Amino acid sequence: MPGSIENPEQRPIRGGRPPRGGGISPRRLGMRLLLLSLGILFAAALAGYLIIRLRAPAWPPPGSPALPGGLWVSTAILAVLSAVLVMAVARARAGRASETGRLLAAATALGAAFLVAQAANWLRLAGTGERTMLVFGFWLLTVLHALHVLGGLVPLAIATARAGRGRYLYDPEPVELVASYWHFLGLTWLAIFAALAL
Repeated sequence: MPGSIENPEQRPIRGGRPPRGGGISPRRLGMRLLLLSLGILFAAALAGYLIIRLRAPAWPPPGSPALPGGLWVSTAILAVLSAVLVMAVARARAGRASETGRLLAAATALGAAFLVAQAANWLRLAGTGERTMLVFGFWLLTVLHALHVLGGLVPLAIATARAGRGRYLYDPEPVELVASYWHFLGLTWLAIFAALAL
């Protein structure tokens, strides 16, 4: 309208992020709902495992193999991955596209390395030939988690490619959301590892 002055601070930036102070974006709300639903799923799986464990006359059940020592390697990989994503978010917010892309690429490689480490753990446990409730719980929890890691590699790889083209110079929110998903997977893995090991 004539005489009106548009405030650039209130102009939505590319990607549909709301104006500053304008509330939560649809993307962030969607991620929160996704993490809530996944939290319920993993909580139910952990609760089922713990109920079986509490009702067992002895734990671990007789004949159960020792958990693979490689689980510590898997845990370390996810810890480093989360740290890398913290740095990637900081670079994205600072508008450093090339650095953001390199860090996201490193995170993608670490996510793939986690799956390789888990596959080695599965093979090691399968080689024992034991079939106890501990082994069942191990397979249930670790495979469920690995499927979500596999799913998380897709948006992480997409974010890596887009960051390299400077897509997040003025809109770091997608990087933040991808990072929040992986931080969730890291915390979930700690809960699974603790339930299996303690």
